[in-house]
Amino acid sequence: MKLLSPSLAALTLSLLAAPPALAMDQRQADAICAARKLECPEGAPATLASWKRAGALECKAKGRPVKEGPAVSCKDGKAQAWGGWKAGKKHGRHVTLRPNGSWTEEDFADGKQEGRSVEYNAEGQLLEERYFQGGKKHGAERTYTAAGRLQSETFWQQGVKGQKPAVAAQQPPEESTPSKSAEAPTG
Repeated sequence: MKLLSPSLAALTLSLLAAPPALAMDQRQADAICAARKLECPEGAPATLASWKRAGALECKAKGRPVKEGPAVSCKDGKAQAWGGWKAGKKHGRHVTLRPNGSWTEEDFADGKQEGRSVEYNAEGQLLEERYFQGGKKHGAERTYTAAGRLQSETFWQQGVKGQKPAVAAQQPPEESTPSKSAEAPTG
């Protein structure tokens, strides 16, 4: 049995300890690709068909992928996509890098998109932003120009395209005399 190097062991522990929303970053994913090591459940070793071409570094048992914990797609020793799995479903942050340098970040909970989903161009400029709840678009969906200006905005309510939510009118607070219990203590 071969032991992990101290730095790889520390990386593995940090990945396992990270909450789903704070899943691995590119540096961590690249380190996994470079080391060709992925922490897998007992009896499900990490495999990659060929390191000479792109492929997913994933845990397998009896020839089938075990979708539990982190997964990384590597090419030439660098991460191209990474994210987490829980009980066979996407869970936590999933990041996909494209050959042109752009990337997407999506959050999942039990296989359904949840929260903010974004796309950036190669220069790091936000291009698209969407919000999800239970796998359905919910909230604002915005697209931006390469210069960062708002190009379009659509609003969703549980997967149904709708109108911009009305802003509640601000009421001035009612003036009243403070009660004895609301007064500051003196002393």
